[in-house]
Amino acid sequence: MYPPAKMAEGEWKLAKKAQSYRHPAEFYTNPENSIGYLARVVFRSFSRLLERRTLAYDVSAGQWRFLRQLWREDGITQRELSERVGMREPTTVVALKGLEKAGFITRRKTDDDRRKTFIFLTPHAKKLELTLAPMNAEIHEIATRGMTDEEVETLQSLMRRVIDNLADETQKLAVLSDVKA
Repeated sequence: MYPPAKMAEGEWKLAKKAQSYRHPAEFYTNPENSIGYLARVVFRSFSRLLERRTLAYDVSAGQWRFLRQLWREDGITQRELSERVGMREPTTVVALKGLEKAGFITRRKTDDDRRKTFIFLTPHAKKLELTLAPMNAEIHEIATRGMTDEEVETLQSLMRRVIDNLADETQKLAVLSDVKA
C-alpha cells in the first residue's frame, strides 16, 4: 500500500495509524465514549460521596487515600507510600504535612538509614479504620447497585487491565523524559 501522490509521507503514516484504531478519532470526542472521561466521573463522584461521610471525622478524600494504604501496612517509607497512592513525591510531602498536623501520622528516620523517612499511624488514626472503612464499603455498594457479584468482578478486572495498559505506556514516557533532561 503506497501513499497517494498528493499526501506527504508523515500524513500518510498518521492516516494509516488511524485506521488501526477501534473507532475513528471523532468517536472519542464524545465524552460518553471516552474511558478516561468516564473513569474521571466515577472517581470524582465516588470521592465526593466518601468525603461527605469522612469529613465528619475530619478526614478529607485526599487524606483517606494515604490512611487506607497505611492501614494496610504501617511504617512504610515516604517513597513507598507515594508509589502506593499513585502520587508524586512532592505532592505526598505536602499531604503528609497535613496528616501530621491533623494528628494522623508521625514521620521518623531510623538509625539504619537516616536518608529514609518512615510513616507511622497514630493511635487515633488506627482507631479511625474501624469507623471509616465501612463508609468506603457503603459507597462501593451504592456504586455497584444493580450489578451481580460477577459483573463487579468483571468491572474490576477490566479496570485493572486498563490501568496495566496505561502503566506500560507511562513507563515509556518516564524514559523519554529522562532522555530530554
